[in-house]
Parts: sequence; C-alpha cells; structure tokens
Amino acid sequence: MEKSKCPMPLEDIKERVLSAIVDLYRYDGDLLDRDANERSITHKLAEHLQRRFPNWHVDCEYNRRGDKEKRLPKSDEKRGVAAKDKGTRRVFPDIIVHRRGTHVNLVVIEAKKLHSSSSRKEDDIEKLKAFLRDPNFKYCVGLFLEVGTVRESPELTEYKRGGATEDWTAGLTKKLNGLGYEK
Repeated sequence: MEKSKCPMPLEDIKERVLSAIVDLYRYDGDLLDRDANERSITHKLAEHLQRRFPNWHVDCEYNRRGDKEKRLPKSDEKRGVAAKDKGTRRVFPDIIVHRRGTHVNLVVIEAKKLHSSSSRKEDDIEKLKAFLRDPNFKYCVGLFLEVGTVRESPELTEYKRGGATEDWTAGLTKKLNGLGYEK
C-alpha cells in the first residue's frame, strides 16, 4: 500500500486535538457530569475541533466518501463471515476532520464513555483500524477517546497506519491539570 503524505505535521494535529478536548472539559464539562449521550458529547467536541482546524471541515457521523456512501469491509474475524461473503458495511465515524468532496482526510475519531461495554469499545477500535488500513480513506490519524465525568481522567489513544499505537493520555492529562482538573 502506498503511503500518502499527511498534509499537516502530527505534532500540530496532536496539539490541536488535545486543546479541543481541554475546551470540551472547560466549557462543556456539565455534559460529561450529566451523563449526556455520546452523540451530544461528540457534537460539542466537534465544535471545539472546528475552531482548532479552521481551514478544515469537522463533521460528526459523516457517511460520505465523495459522492458515495462511506463503506468498509465487514470484519470476517469478528463476525465469522467467510472471506468470499464479506461484502461491505455502511459506516458513520463519530468525528472526522477532512475536506468535503475530496479524498483528503486528516483525523478520524471514535469516542466512548469510560463505562461503556468493552465489546462496544473494541468494535470502535476495529473501525478505526479499518479506516487507517483502507486505501480509499488515507486518514493520517485515528483516535480513540474515552470520557467520563470531569472528575475522571479521559483516555486518548492514537492509532496509526500499520497498526502502531501511541497513548496521548499523559499529554491530555497534563493540559487538564493546568486548568485545575487534578486527578
């Protein structure tokens, strides 16, 4: 698979994403404390991301790839489907940072509450990995975010093409601690 060049340095992406999550805690922490629906939380996070990525489109549950429906191969390992019968499934990533109408995709984010079932988390992580593997999407970064209340430390893991991961939680915690969210 040909590796495409990311249109923004990874450190710049990381700083912008971490700052947007800090903004979520700062301005919309009540959503976290009220146990609001995941979609409400990701919507607000997307608004904060849009301010951090002003020349990009930030969308929630965006199901388009150009003019077509966004689809990924069905996972034969998880669902026990024979390889010849795999087919595809429609997908709706929680948040993406991209340029609509093009094939330029920067960040794909899946988010869950800290107390969600492990199988739901695993499904989202598998979806992230599939987005990063699929040559049709070419996302630079896949992120899995787990949030709880403002008193619970969020967890943020970066997934890269090729399967490598990096834990961004320490950087996020440091930024939140700077605002007085000591854990």
